[in-house]
Amino acid sequence: MASCCSWLKRWRKPAKKVTLLMVGLDNAGKTAAVRGIQGENPVNVAPTVGFSKVDLKQGKFQVTIFDLGGGTRIRGIWENYYSESHGVVFVVDSSDIQRIHETRATLAEVLRHPRIAGKPVLVLANKQDQDGALLEGEIIESLSLEKLVNEHKCRCQLEPCSAVLGYGRTVDKSIRRGLKWLLSNIAEDYEAIAERVRRDTAKQRAWEEQDRKERAERVRKIREERDRKEREEAEQEERRVEEKKEVEEGANMPNPFQPIYNVVHEEDNKETGKGEDALQGGALNCRSKPKEDVESTKSGPADQAQKKSRKLRLRWRNNRVEPLRVEDST
Repeated sequence: MASCCSWLKRWRKPAKKVTLLMVGLDNAGKTAAVRGIQGENPVNVAPTVGFSKVDLKQGKFQVTIFDLGGGTRIRGIWENYYSESHGVVFVVDSSDIQRIHETRATLAEVLRHPRIAGKPVLVLANKQDQDGALLEGEIIESLSLEKLVNEHKCRCQLEPCSAVLGYGRTVDKSIRRGLKWLLSNIAEDYEAIAERVRRDTAKQRAWEEQDRKERAERVRKIREERDRKEREEAEQEERRVEEKKEVEEGANMPNPFQPIYNVVHEEDNKETGKGEDALQGGALNCRSKPKEDVESTKSGPADQAQKKSRKLRLRWRNNRVEPLRVEDST
């Protein structure tokens, strides 16, 4: 009866929530392994761009798996998911011998991260169905797995498998066995790992909030600097337009500085005009006083001869005044 009650309590106990990370190099078979565990056909799987999230039930665990892309450019986002992970699944392409050194460096980088160190790690040596695939011992030696595990105090399990040979209930037994081992290790120290996840997640969110504020501040400064430059450029353009208008208005105004020959020519014209006016005035005087000239001719012969020899007589002819020299004889 007591055993039945304890079983009933365990059955009614809510499932523990566990978050796992599926990481590894690109083309290692991570998405195929996730699909096989989920119960979908893993054949002809497209490469993962960014990440994908899968929720499934495994025994008494509610498991969330983050399948992260393995490209060189996207590996930098892995650390954003380390804080909320309870364990790690690292997938190795055991048939790609040329990239085994890159695989070892990537695995070492993951295990040395402070938010991963100490958490259980499952290593799936995938593609064992292909010719030339490394065996279990060769993979352990090539990855320096024992050294990395002891250095970072991570419990580790290596499982050679092939993700494309089955899915659902027919999934590779090595994958099923490795997943069971990983969840069992998490369950043994679930409270400590869950507390660590909560603490690391709070730090991660605080850091993300701080980073978001700093980015917003940088964007604000960039916008202010851009607006300032635009205002300065607009003011400069306005000044250039005003200067251009002033130059055009100055070009349309007459030049006050004229050549000297123009000034001399104008002065000559003025003098000529004055001479003509004076000449016309003299003609008018001659018109007003014609009798004086007649009277002068009636004076004595000696005086007339002297005056005729020294003066010129003005004679009217067609409104013109012409000087004529008077002859010595009358």
